[in-house]
Amino acid sequence: MEVALGDVLPTPWTDQGAHFDVDEFLTALEPSGPHSSACRELLLALRHARARVEGSGAPGTGTSADIARAVLEIAVEWRMPVVERWAVAWLCAWGDPFLRLRWSSRSRDGRFRREGRALGSVNVILGTRAAAVLGAKSGTVQQWTPEEGLTTLARLDEGPVRALAVRGDRMFAGGQHSSFTTVGMDHPPPLLERRATITAAAIGPQGWVGCGDELGSVLVYRPEADEWLPLPASPSTDGQVMALAFRGDEALRAVWADGTAAEWTSGGPGARTAGARTAGAWRTLSPATTWLAAAAWDEDGERLAVATAGGDVRVLGEEKPAWSHLGARSVAWSFDGRLASASRDRVLVGEPGEEAFEDRLTGDDMVEHLAFLGSRYLITTRGTEVVQWDMSHAGSELPASGVPVALMGGDVVTAVATAERGRAAAGTALGHLREYDGRGTTTAQAALRPTGSRIYDLVPHGRDWLIASHVGAFLWSPNAAADAVQRLSTALCTAVAACGEWRAHAEGSTVVLSCGDTPHVLRLPNTVADICFAADGTIAALDDGGNILVRGPEGGPGFAAPLTAGSRLLGFGATGPLVREPSGAVRELATGRGLQDPDTTLPAGSGPAARYDESRFAVAHPALGVVLHPAGRRPSIAAAGQAERVAAGDRRIVAAADTRVVGYDVLDPAAGHEGVVQLRARATDDGYDLALPSGSHLQLSKSEFGGIDTRVVQSVDSLSRVVFAAGLVGERVWQAGFDLALDAARGPFPDRPVRIELDADSETDNLPWELLHAANAPLGWFNRPPVTIVRTVRPHRSPTNSPGRPRRPRRPTMLVVRGTDHNGPGGSDLLKSVDEAYDLMQRRTRRSNVRLAEPQPVAIEQQEQFESALAHPVDLLQLWAHCDPDHVRFSRRFPGLSTELVAETIAAARPRLVVIVGCRSGALGRLLVELGVPCVVAMRSEVYSHTVQPLVEDFTALTLEGAAVDLAFADALHRYVLTGQPGAAAVPMLYLATDTDPVLFPAPRPAESPS
Repeated sequence: MEVALGDVLPTPWTDQGAHFDVDEFLTALEPSGPHSSACRELLLALRHARARVEGSGAPGTGTSADIARAVLEIAVEWRMPVVERWAVAWLCAWGDPFLRLRWSSRSRDGRFRREGRALGSVNVILGTRAAAVLGAKSGTVQQWTPEEGLTTLARLDEGPVRALAVRGDRMFAGGQHSSFTTVGMDHPPPLLERRATITAAAIGPQGWVGCGDELGSVLVYRPEADEWLPLPASPSTDGQVMALAFRGDEALRAVWADGTAAEWTSGGPGARTAGARTAGAWRTLSPATTWLAAAAWDEDGERLAVATAGGDVRVLGEEKPAWSHLGARSVAWSFDGRLASASRDRVLVGEPGEEAFEDRLTGDDMVEHLAFLGSRYLITTRGTEVVQWDMSHAGSELPASGVPVALMGGDVVTAVATAERGRAAAGTALGHLREYDGRGTTTAQAALRPTGSRIYDLVPHGRDWLIASHVGAFLWSPNAAADAVQRLSTALCTAVAACGEWRAHAEGSTVVLSCGDTPHVLRLPNTVADICFAADGTIAALDDGGNILVRGPEGGPGFAAPLTAGSRLLGFGATGPLVREPSGAVRELATGRGLQDPDTTLPAGSGPAARYDESRFAVAHPALGVVLHPAGRRPSIAAAGQAERVAAGDRRIVAAADTRVVGYDVLDPAAGHEGVVQLRARATDDGYDLALPSGSHLQLSKSEFGGIDTRVVQSVDSLSRVVFAAGLVGERVWQAGFDLALDAARGPFPDRPVRIELDADSETDNLPWELLHAANAPLGWFNRPPVTIVRTVRPHRSPTNSPGRPRRPRRPTMLVVRGTDHNGPGGSDLLKSVDEAYDLMQRRTRRSNVRLAEPQPVAIEQQEQFESALAHPVDLLQLWAHCDPDHVRFSRRFPGLSTELVAETIAAARPRLVVIVGCRSGALGRLLVELGVPCVVAMRSEVYSHTVQPLVEDFTALTLEGAAVDLAFADALHRYVLTGQPGAAAVPMLYLATDTDPVLFPAPRPAESPS
């Protein structure tokens, strides 16, 4: 859902603490009148999160922290960015580090989807126009609605629910031994004699109830007779009742497992008197033809859809099958006539008999049952998982003409791995490979040959991935044009490892090392279980009998040692391999000294583990979910949920369970700087080095910045290319961990603006850092809340408003200086533009606490005039002139002044803020800050003086009113862009002296009066 700008959500933790009462908050929020779209999404996410946590049944869950994590999961997977930011802020309010869910493969499916957990594995599902009703093996009957999620309706004491019927407010659920329960019936049916399991049910318009059992019998309950009436023997000779539906008031239609379909009518009004036995009869609609796997009548009982055991999906009366669907075990009608069928690994949706099917739908989950909720939603279940698919949204792939489209896939993830830049990969039981970027978007897919080749392990190898599978080792190159999957061996391969140019793979009890064309072999007694490299090239290999072999780099000396069978390798420590023993203890195997005392012991029952950093391990735990376990006595961090596989690296954790893959960051709220993120850029021989807040470095090539030269921006089309190129570079920065830094900077305030303080050297200063943004987000200046960028410069002199200098209590003074050259860029009249801007500023600043130094802009032609104009201190200076990196020119009649001279003259007047309206004035702006001016606005490239007026006017006024310079700049820049000037967003640059308060002109207190 698109969220309107300006949506602000309440933050109850600011008043009540992070442990606020969620129920009380919901109660207060719900009746508060018309809601913004973000508020509606928050209500929806909170309701579903609370129900999900309460229904999980996991020990130790149910706290407000669990609900906060569930809200985050829902927001990420349901595409609710404002709610996602809100949930992260709530988790930050606890003050403790936590696993921040960054992405989930479920949120990348081709349809918008939402999910919940039923109270028991779902046996049967029935859709109505307003809700879907589910019957579970536990006997629980629940209702799913788009607004409320899962709510409990009833419980069948005898156990599993096998049949459901709903009409209006009335519900009937049947199960084993002819047991049933009802909801909403004024005269519920009497109990049935204990016999066969009820397998089908229906409710008629007048309240009649029909039920069929596993023996093929059908009974009807009529409220006026208050008894069950057994119907005549069915036309079916064998098979249970698969589906029932009333057609009109007194006709009941049924279909049996052998394919027989028939209609029973009551036999007239006389048959409905109290105590009368039925006199009706069956009329065969279709004889037994083939065994059925599933069947469903439509809402009116007119059309019957069946899935045959042979793989056809048919509609009664149609000559040809609707489509072929091998393994289909569930069918359902929508309320606008569409049909869906489900097998274990896919769902097909379409119009029976039509050549074209729905837009292609993709996903990762298996499915057992399905039903339509109205005509918009498709509800699918598998075990306890309930998923709602929004069928009104287009899918992300195009359908193949005339071919039904798959909605889901059931290939289980068996291996995961992480790489630099937030990349991750997953391998499956059927040999499929998928690569993800730092946001969870699938960037590449491949499959091993032959199909069905289970993947056991995978690791990054440069930009490629090394694969261990049941049919050998492979090298997958996602960016290769052809032959992306290269086979390295044909023997069973259970482990792989890579380090620099070296790679290693297991072949039974042998480890094959290769670098270029020269292979080396290591042999162990048993099948190799793990291989890992140290940073210096030392390799360790461990077999499933506990034997370990360590070899030094480049074939150097090594050693062998026996360990406990079932031990696993977790990487290298300071002196040797890290070994995880079956008890969970993690020990370092030091050369010549054997196993050391345990560094830590992983939680009991832990599954696979991976080293996260020098002192912490990521663990997949069947009960706790993903756990980040530290050495020593520090507490663990856990993210509840299913986790069967885990990988860690580059400060990211990737986990998988079944078909789902998720990515986590570790967010420490204490690492944030209250709305500030610091970034440092330095030029290198090959490009640029970007130092991130985490301490890691990102290398950017000069070619990546080649499309971001704002000096040649002359049209809207060229600006679009520049912004697109900046988005690609920005995406690399964001995925390298910058998004985590933004989360930490906001902390517990989801709408807190964030200021990026960029420390750029002189060689990187001309790059348009202001345009950097995540590829799927607007420029940070225009985001809500904004993410602003200021260029910080360490002054060589003490800034005018530095902490060591008292601020002048007098009213700030503003001076405007301009040249006498009429010709501005593009033939614009520079003098007229300056005078107009000054006139507008005069009117606007009458409401501000500011004094104009001169009634008109001061015209300058030569050095003496310039020095005279700045002979007295000013607080705010506007300079309108022609600039280049070396000179400032005020008139064509006189030579330009050097940038150094102009900067020294201005700095002597001790201004707090200088706005330079001059092309390529960045060098002057940077030099002014070095000379002690706290803040400068300069222009990177050609600027049109007329269209820059709104920027100058708004920025100046907002700054004088007490706004922080970066926020004032963001608002002013927004208006500037609306003028339509090509390249507007790429032109201005904001410089700020290091450690300077961004509020240059604090608003006067109410008691103060301007002097």
